[in-house]
Amino acid sequence: MKGNLIDKLFFCGDVWKISFKSMWQCPAIFLPFAIITLCEIILLIILLLSPHPIMEPLLGPPIRRFFGEMFLHYPYNFSLLPTLFEYASLPLSLLLMPLMCAATVGMTAFVVNGEKAKLKKNLGLAVKKYVPSLFLWIIVLFIYICIFMLLKFLAVQCYPPALAKILHIPSWRMFTICQYLSLFVCLLVEPFLAYAIPVMILEKKKLFSAIKEGIIVGWSLYLPTIVLILVPALFGACMVLIKQKMLSFFINFLPESVLGVMAGGFILTLFIGVLMTTSLTVLFLIKRQGINE
Repeated sequence: MKGNLIDKLFFCGDVWKISFKSMWQCPAIFLPFAIITLCEIILLIILLLSPHPIMEPLLGPPIRRFFGEMFLHYPYNFSLLPTLFEYASLPLSLLLMPLMCAATVGMTAFVVNGEKAKLKKNLGLAVKKYVPSLFLWIIVLFIYICIFMLLKFLAVQCYPPALAKILHIPSWRMFTICQYLSLFVCLLVEPFLAYAIPVMILEKKKLFSAIKEGIIVGWSLYLPTIVLILVPALFGACMVLIKQKMLSFFINFLPESVLGVMAGGFILTLFIGVLMTTSLTVLFLIKRQGINE
């Protein structure tokens, strides 16, 4: 994509404009990610019932073993709830996200092309591509884990004590810095992986062909892609920090209000997921088809 830096940044605004217009014209675009949110709410309710006789035989033993008996009693069960949900939601996200992202990509393409988007039809198409989409997510996750482990190795094994004294940064703090650095590196890598699902769904390419073409598209659209990913991600990160502070406050003040804070996080995650997926799909369509407003 040609043009100076300012033009490319303004172009991202045009992409967001088309994305918001698509969401307004077809609220059904939210449905795939809303299904994930609904599953997360059900999971949260199950975890909330961990001290209850209904769920205690299933969830009680692992909670006692890894966290302690006290976390099966009020109010400590509420303080553990965010941590339990974080661990339990990882496999749920891994299984559902490829399917729902693929469905959202298909629905966005229909709306942008002026056609009616139907969840059932696009979900059916996504199901047909579920296995390669899942493998793609596993590959992406593996790449991110490798980045984190490499930086962790550099922080723990290759950080000499003499340098720590000079920089006045202890090894444990350097490890924390490398954790944040790994997130930054993953962000720089993500544009090369962001278009594999659109290529797979919209151009019906096979897994490795989609990855190859997605890398080419990501390179050609690197700057606008970074902006479309970075802005919602930074907004989400700020909200996560605020949510963590609120959780710490409300756990001590009113434990039950943790549920409200987590519910707000679900809504935010829903919006950011839809915005990222639709905007990247719109940018891909502009690149491939030259779609204008």
